[in-house]
Amino acid sequence: MKTHAATLSLADMQARMQANVLSGDDAAMLDVCDGPGLSAQRRLGIYHHAYRARLLETMRDTFGHTWRYLGDEWFDRLALAFIEQHPSAHANLRWYGEAWPAWLDGARLVQMGAGDHPEVAELARLDWALRRAFDAADATVLTAAALAAMPVDEWTQAPLQAHASVALVVLQSNTLALWHALDQDEEVPAVMPLPQPVTVLVWRTDERPHFRSVCEPEAQALTRLLLGRSFADICAGLHGQAREGEDAAVAAAKLLGGWLREGLLVMPPSMVASESAPLSLAEHHATG
Repeated sequence: MKTHAATLSLADMQARMQANVLSGDDAAMLDVCDGPGLSAQRRLGIYHHAYRARLLETMRDTFGHTWRYLGDEWFDRLALAFIEQHPSAHANLRWYGEAWPAWLDGARLVQMGAGDHPEVAELARLDWALRRAFDAADATVLTAAALAAMPVDEWTQAPLQAHASVALVVLQSNTLALWHALDQDEEVPAVMPLPQPVTVLVWRTDERPHFRSVCEPEAQALTRLLLGRSFADICAGLHGQAREGEDAAVAAAKLLGGWLREGLLVMPPSMVASESAPLSLAEHHATG
């Protein structure tokens, strides 16, 4: 370390080091000595490169299907361009890359010379939703038995709470077919625009992410669920969309039953608290 560094605070030195790692700022050169076989510039260069390599490795892991689809050269080119513009903002790398699907959208690939490929952003969006589902916080899942034990007026009027892993991804292309082919190491089909957008539900159950396409009425109902709406509100939203001869309440009840089986809903905090609260001394003797 050079002699002038003694006049700097540790925070100042860390800030200069960070500026070098993130943007190549040369101020940190004054804080590092040349050593046997390694100049100050090469020493700093190791950290400058390692930071990007670690983020690139993280993105390859998170966006595995997008990586396989693009191949090494184009994936790395796009990912490194994103890394230069979006330094990590979290201490935990599992959350890095959230903004990449949106960054890939629009004319980004055309501008970078890759051509017009909207399916790339969609693949990345699906990859991210599945990784997010895997890492989502645990919660006590609401069961049909627990729901049946609640007063009807209470659970129909109170906001329903979706599991933290639940997400909706809207696709305009046959991206699901691409994803499945990539996942099974099969020949990837030609990209085709869909006649109409399809909504994909992503969630986690039994410690594994799952996804399935949903019809438009269920997509709207799930949107209301994610907004924290009540069952009564979901029923109201389904009004006019139920099949002929089936009212909205029946349609909503069928959806609710499916969501309970799939583990999409979590127990209300009040019920979790009441289940986990220890018995008082009087309650212990009363139940003994």
